[in-house]
Amino acid sequence: MRVTLELVPKQSSQQTLVLPYHYVEWVQAAIYRSMQEDVAAAIHDVGFPVEKRSFRLFSFSRIQGRFRQAKETIEFVFPVRLIIASPLKLLIQQFVNALVMRNEFILGPQVCRIASVSVDDYVVPGSRVRVRTLSPLTVHSTLNKPDGSHYTVYFHPKEHEFQQLIIENLLRKYTVVTGKPFVMEPAESLPFRIRVKNEPKLNIVRYKDTVIKGYSGVFDIEGPKDLLQVGWDAGFGARNSQGFGLVEMAGSYSKGV
Repeated sequence: MRVTLELVPKQSSQQTLVLPYHYVEWVQAAIYRSMQEDVAAAIHDVGFPVEKRSFRLFSFSRIQGRFRQAKETIEFVFPVRLIIASPLKLLIQQFVNALVMRNEFILGPQVCRIASVSVDDYVVPGSRVRVRTLSPLTVHSTLNKPDGSHYTVYFHPKEHEFQQLIIENLLRKYTVVTGKPFVMEPAESLPFRIRVKNEPKLNIVRYKDTVIKGYSGVFDIEGPKDLLQVGWDAGFGARNSQGFGLVEMAGSYSKGV
């Protein structure tokens, strides 16, 4: 389930929304601030653990609208849109109720008024979809150096590890969402595949003190429908609650090489 917010200025004299170039931390903070306090604390502090990992089970798009980009800031022209998604329908419903009551969305020092809220409970139609990223896809591995320290490797969509980590991540999310591991049915014996169409765009994002590499573009994804639904609702790949992995439908799937 996902909710689309249309944001306008709180003050009529304010025509633009000025954000830092790396603004995803502001959006994440605004989302938590808009939740009920106890719900936000539970999701932020604990999340939904599985296999020594913890998922927050929400994702969000980049802010959508006309903009001008400077060296360190992005200036959006109101109105702007933001899409937030989660497989937890109750979470979305509580989030929407809280937003309607407050009628504001606070991004850093800037207060926006909510012009409209729309909720969509889209059902993935089949086992093959073509999607466009609304926020970059990212997957990574943490490796050890000879001295015992760690370093992070982010994978390109054309590397084998990218597809493997996407499916492993989906399987863990499925377990969290449904409360049981995914079991392949005979009629759902399609292999999982994710292929990028054309060359993806590299996005380098600073989140707090971490530099994250993700990729945006159009992807063809093939796999069991239930897993694709989890990816649609929770986001594909890693770091979804930090603003990664949300997609939209982008036309018909093609079974090319």
